[in-house]
This record gives sequence, structure tokens and C-alpha cells, in this order.
Amino acid sequence: MAKYILGIDLGGTKINAAVLDETDKIVGGARTKTEVQLGQDAVFERIVEVSQEALTAAAVNSSELFAIGIGSPGPLDPDTGYIINAANLRFTNFPLAPKLADKFHCPVFLDNDVKVGTFGEYKAGAARGASVALGMFIGTGIGGGIIISGEIYHGFSKNAAEVGHMVIKPGGPRCGCGARGCLEALASRTAMVRDLRKAIKRGHQTSLTKHAGKHLEEVTSGALKDAYHSGDKLVRKVVDKAARYIGLALGGLVNVLGPEVIVLGGGVIEALGDHMMDRIQKGISRVAFPYAMEQVRVVKARLGDDAGVIGAALLAKEKLYFDFHAIPAVASANSQAPGSGPGHQG
Repeated sequence: MAKYILGIDLGGTKINAAVLDETDKIVGGARTKTEVQLGQDAVFERIVEVSQEALTAAAVNSSELFAIGIGSPGPLDPDTGYIINAANLRFTNFPLAPKLADKFHCPVFLDNDVKVGTFGEYKAGAARGASVALGMFIGTGIGGGIIISGEIYHGFSKNAAEVGHMVIKPGGPRCGCGARGCLEALASRTAMVRDLRKAIKRGHQTSLTKHAGKHLEEVTSGALKDAYHSGDKLVRKVVDKAARYIGLALGGLVNVLGPEVIVLGGGVIEALGDHMMDRIQKGISRVAFPYAMEQVRVVKARLGDDAGVIGAALLAKEKLYFDFHAIPAVASANSQAPGSGPGHQG
């Protein structure tokens, strides 16, 4: 019987789910709104529902699932499968992976959403085969992922690569994390909208107000792209400034990590990448040592909205493969006759 992997991308506004077959091809998917205001138990039920919808779309029975991978905002513990405290999900000490395992009766692997998106790009996208890959995804917030020798780097805290919370401008705008001057508070879509609102209050004009009026917080990355493309001076100024900050942050990361590939993704890059990439590159060059940037590729993500579900599914597949092959090896070693193990000179 064929075995399938379910990948889930859990975000603060939407949940994506997709079923991958044995060739790592998506054979069915579904998505829904997260509705965080309903509470963590209701959100969990929505995760289950959209997963079932993806299985139905793929014509796959849940008994055919080999494993489930899920990416979620953190902080979280990938070892226990608990979300520790995800503010934009309103989850606190929530056993997401164990509860999904109980529902679907298969192994479930949880990790940070941007980390698994970066892993997806490493396995099947723009960073395929890189020895060290750095991912930065820019949307409502800014998250990061680091892949070293084929594995996600978690650090001692298990939550490394929070690139959005590097302080780039001390004393700058207040970030959602409580600090001031974080990259996320300077260059995310949320930050861009804040800067636009402030400029409008000072008397500057933008075409965005014709469509959004006073509700600029509802402006999408696509609307920013259209305004930029049409020559909106205020939007261009705000977007270009965000691109410079992203470049400065990446330049510092190049000096620290020495990546082979930098993958930029997320809604802002998908919409505005063609306009931002050159300024991001210039920002990197202002900070990164020239020798550190030699042959480093800075590329846009290729998998788009599917990066999260593909990365989560492939991470689950890889972890399950490792576990499956490690167990027989241990059993074999333990079953050796006394005196026949390593180091015995017989």
C-alpha cells in the first residue's frame, strides 16, 4: 500500500495543508483561515479539518499516512512537539504534535514555520544542495531558518535563527517582542504600513488611500507592489528603506554564518522582490566582507506558498527515515554475541 506524508503550514491568518506522495509530489491540498480569536482548541480543530480536506482532495485515507510534518510560529520545542508561547496564535504550552498524533495515529513532527520553509527550499527549491543555507521570509513579520550540512540549525535554545529580532536600529520603533529597533519593526509589511500611516498624518500623499482609505492595516503586499510599480513616491521610499535594512541585516549574517546561499521568501518578496533585490544586495555589500560574499548566491524562493507544506512534509519524511534506520542498527549492535563487539581483538 502506498504511503503518504501530510505537510501542514500553520500561520496566524491561514492554515495550509498538502499531501505528498512517495515521489514528493503534491497530490492534494486545502487551506482555511486560522481564526485565532476562537482560541487554541478551536484552532486545533481547524487544523484537523483542513488536514482531512487535503486528504479528501488527494483521495487518500488517513490510514495511508506515513507521517505528518507541521510548521508553526514559535517559540516551540521540536523534541516534544509543544508550542511554548506563540503570541500570534494565542497558544501557550500546547501539545500540538502529540494531539495530532492521537487524531491521525501516525508520527507527527513539529518545527518552526520559517525553518521548515527554508528546509523545503533546501530540499526542493532555490537552495537545493547548499552546504550552508540561510533563509529569510518577509511578510507580516520576519523569520529565518539556517540549514547546515542538510540539517536545520536549532541552537541550544531550540529556537535559533530569529533573524527578525536582531536589533538593527537601537532606539528605533517598538517591536511586537517588546524590544526597539528589531529588523521586523523596520522592514516587515507591518512596519511598512506603520511608516505609511505616519507619513500620511504628516501630509504626504499615496495612491493607497484611494482604495484602503483609513484602513491601511489591510493593505496587502500585492497592493504595495501595484503602488510601487505605478510610481507612488511614498510607497517607493518606504519599500526601498525596508530593503536597505534587510540588506544590512543579511550582511551581518553573512559575516557570522558564511552561507553559500541566501534564500529570500514570504509575501513581501513574492510581490516586491523584483524591486527590492537590487537594494538588498547593495545593503549586504555595505556590511559583508568582500571575501565572505565571494560566490554567495542571493536568490528568491522558488516554492512560493508551498514552501511550508513541502518543507514540513519532507522534514517529517527525513526524520522518520532516520528513526526507522537507526532502530535496526541499535538492535543489531545490541544483539551481538558477547566479546564480538567493536574493539574486541579475538
